[in-house]
Amino acid sequence: RARGGAERILAFFAVQAEPRGEDKPDLQPVSRRIRFENVGFSYPHGSEVLRDLSLQVEAGETIAITGKNGAGKSTLIHLLMRMMDPDKGRILFDDTDIRDVSTTSLRAQIGLVAQHTLLLNGTVSENIAYGRPLSGPSEVEQAARAAHAHEFITQLPDGYRTVIGDQGLRLSGGQRQRVALARTLLKDPAVLILDEATSMFDPLGEQGFIEACRRLLTEKTVILITHRPANLALTDRVLELKDGSLHSTDKYEVGREQFEMDEQ
Repeated sequence: RARGGAERILAFFAVQAEPRGEDKPDLQPVSRRIRFENVGFSYPHGSEVLRDLSLQVEAGETIAITGKNGAGKSTLIHLLMRMMDPDKGRILFDDTDIRDVSTTSLRAQIGLVAQHTLLLNGTVSENIAYGRPLSGPSEVEQAARAAHAHEFITQLPDGYRTVIGDQGLRLSGGQRQRVALARTLLKDPAVLILDEATSMFDPLGEQGFIEACRRLLTEKTVILITHRPANLALTDRVLELKDGSLHSTDKYEVGREQFEMDEQ
């Protein structure tokens, strides 16, 4: 698994320079509908990762995308955030092609909580406010409470003023994920991407995280990248990425299959 991940990272950096598009107009506030139209993508010297892929995510909908390692789930997210462009097809926010707007304005409307989140060697408060540095203490605390992070933060030596160390080394994996979620919620994006966001949690922590998300996600368009059955309870529908295309599947069947794999 580690080797496969390393190979995908190397392939990612082998792609042409990240598109910028800062001379383009800003993306206007969106109603949060996302559409992939016949998208295809291949890494250099590699096979086709995405093949004629089409998907529409409605405003306020929560979908899960599952699939084996290397199926192209991360590639899908990189394309959505315009870290690279598709070889074929297009991606639209509402009815706007994301290549026709500045990448800064595009990403301002997307919040990403990933498996490994960049944290600064600063205070908890500074890390939560990273996307909105002018936020006041009450706004930071409100976001932390929404992410179920306030309780553990208040137990730290200096509370919100506690310095967490490089990459948050003084926090557990689950605590880092909660700080990352609080940061994203403070940003208040129209679209939220949770990419294996509960991978660092124990079962109890995962349950609390999911309960927090369940209350918060009703007003956002959410794409959930996961292989964990518990997360599927958040979703309106589940899609499996296989052989470069998306296929509708039953979330209870996906959960059962994953549980059986984990038991082996």
